[in-house]
Order: sequence, then structure tokens, then C-alpha cells
Amino acid sequence: YMKQTLFIGLLFFSCYLSAQTIINGNVKNTEGNPVIATITVQSKGSLVISGYTSTNDDGIYSVTYKGNADSIVITVSGINIGKHKKTVVNRSAKLDFSINEKPLELKEATVSASKITQRGDTLNYNVASYADQNDRVIGDVLQKMPGIDVDLNGKITYNGKGINKFYIENLDLLQGRYGLATSNIAAKDVATVQVLENHQPIKALKDKVFSDAAAINLKLKDSAKGTASLNGAVGLGYEPLLWKAELILMYFTGKKQNMSTYKGNNSGDDVASELRTHYDYERVVMNSGGILSVQSPSTPPVPQKRYLQNNTHTASINHLFKLNNDMQLNVSALYHNDYIKKESYSLYEQYLSGDSTLVIEEQINSASKINNAEIALSLENNANNIYLRNRLNFKGSWNGDNAVGKTFSNALNTTESISQYLDKPVFSFDNTFSLVKNVKYNFYNIYFSVGYGYKPHSLNINPVNYFDRNDLSAVTQEAVSRDMATVLRFSYGLKLGNFTLDYAVWGRADIRNLNTELKYITNNNIAETADSLKNNLYYNTYQTGIYQTYSYKINKFRATATIPVGYYLLAIDDRIPNKSEHNSKLMFNPSLSLGYNITNNVTIGAQAKMEKSFGDMNSSYTAYIMHSYRSLLRNSIDKLFESDNKNISTSVSYRNPFKSLFLNVTVGYNRSQKNLLYGYSYQGIMSMKTVINQPTKSDGYQISFSGSKGLSIFSGTIRVHGGYGENKNELLIQNEVLNYRSQQYNAGGSINVNPFSFASVNYSLAWNKNKNYTVERPERFPAITSTSQKVEIGIYPVKTLTINAKIEHSYNSAATNRYTSFADAGIKFKSKKYDIEFELNNILNSKQYISASYNDISTYYYSYNLRPRSAMIKIRFKLM
Repeated sequence: YMKQTLFIGLLFFSCYLSAQTIINGNVKNTEGNPVIATITVQSKGSLVISGYTSTNDDGIYSVTYKGNADSIVITVSGINIGKHKKTVVNRSAKLDFSINEKPLELKEATVSASKITQRGDTLNYNVASYADQNDRVIGDVLQKMPGIDVDLNGKITYNGKGINKFYIENLDLLQGRYGLATSNIAAKDVATVQVLENHQPIKALKDKVFSDAAAINLKLKDSAKGTASLNGAVGLGYEPLLWKAELILMYFTGKKQNMSTYKGNNSGDDVASELRTHYDYERVVMNSGGILSVQSPSTPPVPQKRYLQNNTHTASINHLFKLNNDMQLNVSALYHNDYIKKESYSLYEQYLSGDSTLVIEEQINSASKINNAEIALSLENNANNIYLRNRLNFKGSWNGDNAVGKTFSNALNTTESISQYLDKPVFSFDNTFSLVKNVKYNFYNIYFSVGYGYKPHSLNINPVNYFDRNDLSAVTQEAVSRDMATVLRFSYGLKLGNFTLDYAVWGRADIRNLNTELKYITNNNIAETADSLKNNLYYNTYQTGIYQTYSYKINKFRATATIPVGYYLLAIDDRIPNKSEHNSKLMFNPSLSLGYNITNNVTIGAQAKMEKSFGDMNSSYTAYIMHSYRSLLRNSIDKLFESDNKNISTSVSYRNPFKSLFLNVTVGYNRSQKNLLYGYSYQGIMSMKTVINQPTKSDGYQISFSGSKGLSIFSGTIRVHGGYGENKNELLIQNEVLNYRSQQYNAGGSINVNPFSFASVNYSLAWNKNKNYTVERPERFPAITSTSQKVEIGIYPVKTLTINAKIEHSYNSAATNRYTSFADAGIKFKSKKYDIEFELNNILNSKQYISASYNDISTYYYSYNLRPRSAMIKIRFKLM
């Protein structure tokens, strides 16, 4: 048996070695002296460099090629020797070069840097090739780079997939909050944007655990490194009185980095979005949301600057210390204070059984007070043989929502003036420790994460005449949540040639408590309640099991199968009715991922996943909870909720950096089966949760595509995107089961060009079509089509002057006023010490945005009040 095992191990090892070709030798001049040079290797006929190295002081080199080409090309290059190539058979060999060394004679020439270059798995975008005079920060330039997309929330994707790291000079200063970098680092300070393909951020797992995600790395110019910069901005405007202020401190070196910011305004700029986390590490996350809410205006699908009535202050401190070559310490502190006002009119039509319809009209003014604070400490040692990380987070928020409005419904045939107030503080902390140890072909991992969250929320509604009681002045809903979770996992991995095996033993405990009480406040200021309006629910889950991962990677093919087998125990203790319940199940949720590189430019992939779950805290409480002033819910069936979800998708991606062409197509299918059918019944304007003991299923299909192409003409980039989705499921409305269907179409694109050296033009178009209906009454729901388009023009008469103009137009087929238009203009003057900007917003003074949309088998029409025409003058200056 030992001999067989040894034979198999040697066989795998020999296969691993056979996948590598090692070329070594020396480079000398004709006099026999060593030459300092760069050595590259690539497949014959390919422009992609597969490996590179440099000669040592003795002219000796060794370069490795991983691939299956029949022939390979070895290139020797240097400033004094030019380029020298040799084509050899793809097998390990010794290859010497004898170079006729002579000084390089340069003639007068104009040199244009390549927009995109590739070295191995790294793409280098030359920032100067994409930037124009109108671009202030690096985020403006990223949106023009083919293959890279930045959505409205600031999230970056590369060829259809989200990035897994964002580095500045190879260091992760911002820990996922890279909006701070893209919105504040000047475009002129960045030399190169690097895309690190197939990026495995943990060095100890490199070549052991494959990653198909990419990372972004900003390579700064020398002038932006090693020197602290302090930039500021102030602005004043009118209608109403507008203000803006900024202060940005940045410092970047190879051993220390800092980015500290303050931003405030009341002019509609959503600077808080810069603090959003776009990627995170594995950890126990304490959900900061709650089950209570106020009925407030829905925000329209136009840029926030059109409607956001804010008074915002944000501050952040982000500091990184590189303690040695592999270890770094991150310290960050964030604070967000805001006061946001909204005003709108809405009409809600809920289609009921037969021909009946519930109509609710609301005119609502709301205000939200926001106070969020967070402190995070992270220590990370990322070495070739060991990885250690510990991160500690503290979060606190003191938020509240207030809404006052008038509500009319055809159910009550009266108009009610209703006031709502929600107090929703949240406090949480979590700590995560992870250790990976790499010993030759083996790797070990210890992972431990623990978190705690506390949410004492309270919702007050008055008056409440629609409760069919004349003696009530208000109702108060209290909901207090206490959650604690912990995860412990030990894993062992083994690399055997092209195979990687990973086994983990893990356990998890979630202790959750929901304590609620609904109080009726009478006109005599007496609080009434009952057990049917109280919950004291403990919902605890305990899990343990074995998590198995099997990976295989050879040349162009890779496959990963995960086979988690676990034991799941659910303990429910509903203390007011004094009812306890225990349920246990053996859980099996496998998944499979496949990938194949058809060529160096074309990759196909497929994923399949099956996930079963049972139990849901929101489906387990038995007493009424008023989630909002129109929603009074409880669970009325004594049966455990179970679901079975299956997902499968396949994708084809194409990337050719030398042609600046990137394409991605994804097709997906998902099926969900549940043992209970949940729905709603309506009593007046109140929605009441209902459930029946009937299995139900839903199916969904999706196809999407995206592409971008850099244009050699006019130095531009063109992008296209589109997709189709269809869903089939069942709805329970007024105790009637309806077969529901939805279809969504979307398409669009954009182009940015510089037709002249003194001008730039950007144009974008988006088209959407939605159709929701029931099989029983398809004619009730005509399709809704919407479009939006935008044209931006920049003119640069001289280097110090920029003139901008922008026009936006939107259309909604179901709105009473189908068309909405906006126009903006601005002028910028730049000097060495400061910039002056003058801008006019909403020149056409559009006052409302009117739209319509579907939500299941209800239609939602709304008119949202916008910011008025305004003017602002801003001064940007450099303090140091």
C-alpha cells in the first residue's frame, strides 16, 4: 500500500513538473563579458508574455514557461542591445545568447505610450491615455477604461466581475472603502492603473487556492509619493442658501499611508457613499437593519444631486503602518452625520381578487436624522508561508425617521393625517481571527469569528382612527433585538500536483432574541397591551459539520467542487405562550465551479449550487408586530418553514488588451421550492400576513451581456450592455393563489470621445421594459417602458479653462407626465495654487419627477419633488 501511494505521489509530481518548461543560460557580449538584460518568454504567435526575469551580475538567467504551446519565443532586451529573439521547442533546455553590444542611437521621434500593456496576469492602463482636461479624480478616468466599469454606487467590476482588492502602491489602505480613493486621489497623480487578474490576496494560498477575481492597484507618480498633501474646497450658492466644504489629507509611501477626509454640504452631493464597503473579508456580520420602518417617499431613478435635500457631514481617518515586508497595521475611524428631507405624492394600486382594487394615495413629507460611527483595527501578516489576520470592529448609530402626511384610500373613503416616528439606534462589535500556515504542499487554517448586536427600536404612529377604535390617540411598537454569533473552523489542505484537497471541521452558534410589544395609547393617555401583542422569542441555531473542497487545475482547465455536510439544530423558545420547539436536520449543500480557457483571450465558466435551509425568525413570531403604519403582521401557522434553492449559470468572457476589447455574456437559471405559501390580505389600508400549508415553487431565467472597446480614433471608449429576465411564481392575495409572471428587458450603452484636442463628448443611453401580470388576468398589467439618456460636452479653449454643458432626458410610458428634462452648465478656471468652479444646476427648473413601476401585482405611481434651479461657486486650493 505504501509503495502504491508513493508511486501515485511521484506520478502527480512528475505531471506537475511536466507542465513547466525551464529555460536557463547566460547572456554575454562578443568579448565574453556578462550583459545585464531582461528575459521574456511567450508562446509562438502570441503577444502575451508568459514569464519574465532579469540576468544577474554574471549574466545568468532562468525563466519558467507554463503552457502547452509547441514552440516558445525567448527574447533578450536592454537599453544598449535592442531585442534578440530565439524560437525553441517547448521543453526545458539551456540557451545562451551572444550579443553584439553597442550604444543605442536615438533619432528625433515622437513616442506614444501604449494605452494598455500586459505582463503575465497584470494589465497596465496608462492613465494619461484616457484622461482629459475635465477629469479631476482617478474615478473620472476609471469610467473610461475598457474592461473596467464603475456603477452608480461606486462599485468597480472588471469584465463583469467585482474586484476582490483595491490597492494603492500595492497596499490595501482602505479595506474595501475604495470610493475614498476614486473620489479624492487626483487623476494627475496616478501614472498607471493595474488590473491584477486571477488575484489571490493571501500569499500562502498562491498556487494552491485559485481565484478568478481581479484586483485594482494604483501606481502613483513619484511626485505623489513620500510627500503629504492637504487639499481643501469651499463653495457657496443660492436657492436655497447652499454651502460645501472639503479637507483631504493624503500621504503615501511604501511603509506608511494615510487618507483622512472631511466633507460636508447641503447641495445634494452624496459624499457618504464614499464610506460604503464594496468588498469585505469573511466574518460574522451583525445586521444593522431592523423590522420597523416609516412609510416614506421612494427615491426616483435620477442622479441623487437632482433630489437629495441634505445637510451632510462625513469624516474619516484611514492609516496604514507597514511594520515589515509582510506585516501591516490598519486603523480607521468613520463618522457620518446627516439630515435628509423628502417630499412626494404617491398612488398605490394593489390588485385583489376578482375585479377589486385597493387604492391608497399619500402625500408625505419625511426627515431622517443619521448619526453613524465606526472604528476598525486590523493587523495582518501576509507572508509566503504564513498568513495571520485579526480585525476588530465597533459600530454605533443613533438614527431616527420622521414622516408626516395625508393618506386617502378607497377602502375607508376618508383622508387621514398621520404622523410617524421611528427611533432606531444600533450598537455592534465583531472580531475575526484567521491563521494560515503553509508547509511545503500542506496548508493549515484556524478561523474564529464572534460578534454581538443590539437594536432597541421604537415606532410611534398617531392618530390611528383606521384601527376601528375611536378612543385611540396613538400606537407604539417596540422591537428590541439582541443577537450574538460565533464561528470556529479548523481546516487542512494538501497540494498534490494539479489537485488541491481541503477539509474543514467547523461549528457555528447563533443566539437571537426578539422582544416586542405593541401598545395602544388611549385619549386618556393610558397604555393598553395584551399577550397577543407581545413577543419574547429566542431563536437559536447550532451547526457543525465537515466542509470539503476538491480543486483541479491543469493548463487551461480548472474545477472546484465543495461538499459541505452539516448537522443543523434549531431551538425555538417562545416565552409568552410558553412554547418550545426543537428541530434538527442533516444539511447537504454542494456546489461546483468549472472554467476553461479556450484561448488566451476566451474563457468559459459554469457554476452550479444547491442550498437547502429551514427555519426563519421572521416566520416564527406568533404575536402581532406593526412593521409600518400600514403593515400589521404575525405568523398564524404552526409549521416549520423549509426552502430548497438551486442555481446554475454559465458565462463566456473575451478579453484582448492589445485591441482594447472586453466582452462578457452570462446565462443563469434558478429554481426555488418552499413548503409554505406566504401572502397578504388587506383590511382597510392594513396588510395582514397570511400563510397556507401548500408547497410552492418559483423559476427564474436571466441572460446578460456587457462589452467595452477602446477606440483608437478620437481616443475614446464605447460600452454596451443588455439583458433579459423572466420569473414565474405564485402569489397569495386575499387567500387566493395567483400565478404570477414578470419579464424585464434592458439595453444601453455609452460612448466617450475626444473629437478635437480641445473638446470631449460623452453620451449614454439606457432602456428598460417591465411587464408584470397574472396568468388569470394578464390584461390588467400593460408593460412599462422607460428610457434615460445623457449628453455631456467639455470644451477646453486653453489649458487653464474648461467649459461644461450637460443635458439629461428621461421617459416613462405609464407616468402622467412622461418626459422629464434637465440641463446643467459649468466653467472651471485652473491656476497653480487654486481652481475656481462656477456651476448652474437644473437650468430648466424641473420641479417634479413623475414615474410608475410594478411591485408584484401592484402598481406604484409617484411624483417626487426635486431640487430647484441653483448656482454655486467653488474654490479648490492646495494647502500643502
